[in-house]
Amino acid sequence: MKINKSLTVSVAAALVMLALAVGLTQAQGPEPPGEISVTGTRGATTITPGAIPIQGRLTDDSGAPLADGSYSVTFRLYESETGGNPICSDTNTVVVADGLFSSYMDYCYDDLYGQKVWLAVEVESDGEMAPRQPIHAVPYALSLRPGAVISYSNSSQMLAVRNYGSGNGIYAYSADDNGVEAVSNAGDEAAILGYNNNEGPGIRGTSLAGVGVYGGSFAGVGVEASSSVSAALKATGTGIIQSTAESYLWISGNNLVKAATSDTTTFSRDLYGGFKVYGGSGWATPKVVVLPVTIPGPLYGQDVTVTGLDLYYTVSADLTGVSATSMRRQNGVDTGDVIFTDGTDLPCTPGNQCEKHWDLTQNNVINDQHGILYIAFEVMFASDSDYVHIGGVRLTLEHD
Repeated sequence: MKINKSLTVSVAAALVMLALAVGLTQAQGPEPPGEISVTGTRGATTITPGAIPIQGRLTDDSGAPLADGSYSVTFRLYESETGGNPICSDTNTVVVADGLFSSYMDYCYDDLYGQKVWLAVEVESDGEMAPRQPIHAVPYALSLRPGAVISYSNSSQMLAVRNYGSGNGIYAYSADDNGVEAVSNAGDEAAILGYNNNEGPGIRGTSLAGVGVYGGSFAGVGVEASSSVSAALKATGTGIIQSTAESYLWISGNNLVKAATSDTTTFSRDLYGGFKVYGGSGWATPKVVVLPVTIPGPLYGQDVTVTGLDLYYTVSADLTGVSATSMRRQNGVDTGDVIFTDGTDLPCTPGNQCEKHWDLTQNNVINDQHGILYIAFEVMFASDSDYVHIGGVRLTLEHD
């Protein structure tokens, strides 16, 4: 049996992205639900949301309707009028009455994103009918095609997207440009407003190589974190800007002071911010010098954790160097916590640039009650002309 190649088909899409209609010259009206027949392994009750309803009329070569009965019909969608491979296909057993049938093309909604497509139909194994039928968009569906602009004057949202499950509300991807770009001409409103009703971040940006979140303004603030989201929303938050990236605080050796004013210790400043520490007349007795540190905490609404200390120094001779190191956090006047104590000598070859690193794991959180740190070095000398040259220290700061 040869099927007429001028099959009349009507497609009424149930997709948000495309509402489709093809060959409307003899399109039939929607069949009552009880007359829709999609048999085989899937019945009408198992059709997934977003399936495309298809109605049509099948005739033989003489133009007479096909005999009443059940037929295997394959529907395929292509992105070209001729040639190419189908982007999706579906085969159903449909019931034909006086040549008329109603069916569905299922499982194609993930392959449709607004591009031009053509429908091909094959009955049994008779081969695809030609020409393919172009799929036309319902006019309002054109507002969601690629490059479309939704434009209107409105006092509420132009577009609201809600996901009550576990997935994203909106996912945006670009191969070579911004994933999302937002512009606002209002003087006191944000181009992007993000808030979370629970404990998660209002806006999170992640990038494998570029910028996770970028904010720019011609006159105002590029990125703002506020404890009040907006007067209209009446929502409150913490105003925290959180980063998992490490920060570093550098402290010059010029900040060194004597631990005791009666010490004979003397200091000689270099040209780049370091101090040469001499023992003075009492050089035979180890001396203690202190490096006070003040860190903002909390920083942008989050506590600061000091996780590392690096010392950069040189020595003038053997038997001259750092013999003990300690670090404390002040909790109040003349009270505090020990962060670490290291009573070992720090070896350093005279004339070399030497470094020493310590990992800090206790009493190392700087918050609204604790912010003053001090680092103490015990230094020893081989003679009154020898020195320990302390260039400075580096603190590693984390914000998790």
